Amino acid sequence: MKNKLVKKVMPLLFISFFNLISCANYSNQFYLNSLVSNDDSVASPSTNNEKNIHNSIINNLLSMAFKNNQEKILDYKNSQNKNSKSLFNQYNNISKLFFASENKKEFAQQQQDFFTKNWYFILNNLDKFQFNFVEFVTSDLSKNYSTSEEYKQKVKIKELNNKYEPFTFENTYLESLREGVESAELGDSLVYYIRKNKLVFRVLINNLRAQGNEPEVLLKPLNWNFSESKANIISPLLISNVVHQLFIHNYPSGKDEFEIEMVEKQKYGSPVFVFPTLKE
Repeated sequence: MKNKLVKKVMPLLFISFFNLISCANYSNQFYLNSLVSNDDSVASPSTNNEKNIHNSIINNLLSMAFKNNQEKILDYKNSQNKNSKSLFNQYNNISKLFFASENKKEFAQQQQDFFTKNWYFILNNLDKFQFNFVEFVTSDLSKNYSTSEEYKQKVKIKELNNKYEPFTFENTYLESLREGVESAELGDSLVYYIRKNKLVFRVLINNLRAQGNEPEVLLKPLNWNFSESKANIISPLLISNVVHQLFIHNYPSGKDEFEIEMVEKQKYGSPVFVFPTLKE
């Protein structure tokens, strides 16, 4: 049984697309359709497997973060578990400050250090958080590349006319992990997209090959949620390709891939940035 489970889980985690996708400027729906795999189905795994899949994803991140050094992995896990009460207290304060802040996007981005140091704590306690609407995704968080002005106005009107309630999860189990297409261009880093239902985390792992430096796991405080999605499948790889085309390279076709192909034709709807706070 164990061998069968490993055979099912391993392809989910370690499929590499380095040889399949380059910096070419893809812009057709057929290509985007080809990125959608049945492995990315929104439907949750069976009860017997979901914890194993979650643990496999976490262990994969741990192995890369500590270069498979089992002693360092154990020390980090023990530290995170031992200090969980203190971390919850710290995050309770962060939660209060988030709700009190006037610029919630800016405040959320300022919490990067906590997320970098405590990504294990965050990803293993998703059921303890509620995820709060911050704004619609229209631009990259580090560059000035953005969607069209027409799309910005469209989601601005949508935001003014709707109230977006926080959402929660019944469990913390992550469902799939995909390597981002942009990893092929990063010499000493890898990007992974991790999905839980319609929420997609983007994780950057730096210093993978640098001598004398430990790898660093950058779990972003703000992540994409596709609450409007009517698709049967949420594909982290498709999302990675859209990010690559628009927000990394600003290709002319990038706006169409985001606004038309992903949002409309793939029926993902308009993604929003969400930030976790402790459940009220």
